[in-house]
Amino acid sequence: MALVGEIKDGAYVKDKTAKDEPKANQYDKEMFLQLLVAEMQYQDPLEPTSNTEYVSELASFSQIEAVQAVQEQMSTLEANSLVGKYVILLDNDEYVSGKVDYIANDDDKGMVLSVNDKLYEINKLDSVVDETYYNAVLMAKDFTDTVQSLPSGYGLTLQDENKITAARKVLDSMDDYTKGFVASETVDKLKEAENRIAYLKSQQADDAE
Repeated sequence: MALVGEIKDGAYVKDKTAKDEPKANQYDKEMFLQLLVAEMQYQDPLEPTSNTEYVSELASFSQIEAVQAVQEQMSTLEANSLVGKYVILLDNDEYVSGKVDYIANDDDKGMVLSVNDKLYEINKLDSVVDETYYNAVLMAKDFTDTVQSLPSGYGLTLQDENKITAARKVLDSMDDYTKGFVASETVDKLKEAENRIAYLKSQQADDAE
């Protein structure tokens, strides 16, 4: 029978409609049965293994298979529960945060999470966070980055006024919970910047008279 399918980068891409290959645990069971048959063939005829021992071995293997199946189902359920949750991932020594849009089972990587339109292996999951916490931390970080980007002291000019005003509006819109994620040094720097702008505007008014 001819093999028909997509060729990508010089390699055959398996047809998703085709019947899937047997799973690894199916090969394990087949191997176990082969070993069991070999054991029966080459057993000592003077001291043969009893049927009860063979049944016991098979029962033990079946129990292991059942446990593995339950573990796989639990892993899938846990992964499904992440959909819609906000997560933090550690990817190449960098933290990535966002909402899990969906999960998928990749043939090579196993279970993967879609976050910010990119797929990540589930073993890169660092933590799952509450939505309120996530939004508060994100808002506090954006505010902090804005304030820290302002020049210090005499480096401030009236051209920075719009950025300072916008930062003040963000801070005033925060609830107490969100403000708890903002360092006091950041708020102090904003106040100093506001005082500097007020001074520059007063100087400008004096020069205009």
